[in-house]
Formats: sequence, structure tokens, C-alpha cells
Amino acid sequence: MISDFVKGITSYFEAMSFVRSHGLVRYFFYSGLIGIVAMIFMAALIWASYDSVSHWMLSLVPWDIGTVTDVISIVFMSASFFVVFKYIVLILSAPLMSYLSEKVEKIISEDYHDRGMSLGVILGDFLRGTRIALRNILREMLLTILLLVASLFAPFAVVTTPAIYLIQAYFAGFGNFDFWAERHFTYKGTIDFMKDHRPMVTGNGVPYIFLLAIPVIGVFLAPPLATIAATLQGHDKKINLGDLH
Repeated sequence: MISDFVKGITSYFEAMSFVRSHGLVRYFFYSGLIGIVAMIFMAALIWASYDSVSHWMLSLVPWDIGTVTDVISIVFMSASFFVVFKYIVLILSAPLMSYLSEKVEKIISEDYHDRGMSLGVILGDFLRGTRIALRNILREMLLTILLLVASLFAPFAVVTTPAIYLIQAYFAGFGNFDFWAERHFTYKGTIDFMKDHRPMVTGNGVPYIFLLAIPVIGVFLAPPLATIAATLQGHDKKINLGDLH
């Protein structure tokens, strides 16, 4: 379990080496352009919804103690908006990351059968990815809000912050691995695979969350590195466990 978690993190170094060896640097530029669009969309969303979201967040706090309450509201909103931003990046970059994942698998697998890049394939992958993203964002938001509320009580505050980070990492890794899994599993099969390999999936998400939180630079680095790392690990897991279909 721990070894899979660690491998999920260290696979990023393998991904960086893979990028240099196979000339995949241009995908970081494409990812950055998509990420900038997501940042603009997110800024507009924050501008339009700040007051209503702030009011709702404050309603979750059963007391009003001035500045502390305001700080709590800001923390709540920051965590919530970051979750939303993460999924906006995931959804917008899905066609590119699916293509990148497939390109990586072609390189490392001699018997890989090309699906082709028809409009139907791209649309199907986009709709499937969106369905999974919507499923995950509801679960992640619910768990994050519950933990944020629990953090208001001193006995839980010590563990809630790392717990929130790991939850976000798991769902981020889920999305990254899905760019590989979509070619090997059904919708339900993908969910089962992620549940069976939580440490590995979470390990992939840990560096992703850290990188994505870096202003501007993060959207260039995080999606392609995470996708390549997940594809390499998914391929290794397929070899070790046999045919996953």
C-alpha cells in the first residue's frame, strides 16, 4: 500500500525523463493555453458568485465572531473554488490529455491497437470524462465541506488539513488515470479500478495538486506530467496483473 503511494509520487520523475526522451514538450504549451482559459473562466465565476457563495458558507458557521468568521469563510471558499477550478482544467484538457495518454501508450506498448482520432472517439471520451468528473466533484465537495466544518472543532483540526489534501489528491489522480483507463475499462470498471488502487491513484494526485496550485506555471506543468505518469503506471499495472479488460 505505502509502496504504491510512493510510486505514484515518484512516477513524476519517470514522466519528466519520458518527456525529454520522446520530445513531448509541446504538450506543456498546449496544456498551458487550456489552463489559462480555465483561469479566466474561474475568475469570472468567482466574480459572479462570490457574494452568494460567501453568504452560504457563513451560514454553515453556527456563530459569528467577527474577523475569525471572515477568515473561516475565506478558507471555505478558497478550498471550494480550487476544487471547481481543478475540474474545469480536467474537463477542458480532457481531449488533449486523452490524446497524450494514447500517444504515450503507443510508445511503450508494442501490441497497442490505435483507436484512431475520429470526432466520435473524441466526443465519446469527452462525455465519459465529463460524467466521471461530475460524479467525482460532488463526492469531493461533500467530503471537503464536511472536513472543513469538522476543522472548526479543535480535536479534529490537526487531521482535517492533511485529510482534505489527500482527498483532493485521490480525486485528482482518479481523473489523471482515467485518461488511460478510458481505453481499457467501462465506466463502472474504471471506478472499480480506482477503488482497488487508491494508494497509487492518490500518490499520483499529490504532486498534481501541489503543481496546479502554483499560479500560471502550474497549468502548464501539472496536467501533462500527471497524465504521462498515470499512463506509465497504468501500463505497468496492466502487465503485472495481466489483461485488465
